[in-house]
Amino acid sequence: MGERDEQSAVEPQLQPVIEAMATLRRRCPWSSRQDHQSLEKYAREETDELIVALEDFMTAPTSENRAAVVEELGDVFYQVLFHSALLDESSGHAYGHSLGAIIDGLEAKLIRRHPLAFTDEAGDEMASLEDVEREYRRIKAEEKAAAPGEDRTR
Repeated sequence: MGERDEQSAVEPQLQPVIEAMATLRRRCPWSSRQDHQSLEKYAREETDELIVALEDFMTAPTSENRAAVVEELGDVFYQVLFHSALLDESSGHAYGHSLGAIIDGLEAKLIRRHPLAFTDEAGDEMASLEDVEREYRRIKAEEKAAAPGEDRTR
């Protein structure tokens, strides 16, 4: 794991959407004027719309409701993509650098916080819910102690 270099900032299947975002920042008058603050309301709106779509799907798991969830997940991902592009611009990195760091960080967090799922000892057996919850609480407490003042609860 670890931070990726500029050439391999993200997986190849993400490259077209990163390039589309770069084009929007360069050539779209609305997109080129946005910043983190101006996008905040859209991040909230898209998250709220995703929650509604998920509720609809859980109530009635139809193909239409599934399609709505997929669309809303795309809209939330667009917010992640947009904010990561802004981070890249402000730090002088190539588009995709911050997105790669986000993906790397998420992968590391998933593995770090779920050691019972990623151990070689268990084979395909699932750990008990009690063991998982106990281990998760322990890991969260260690993270909090290791980084005082930082909010690493997410």
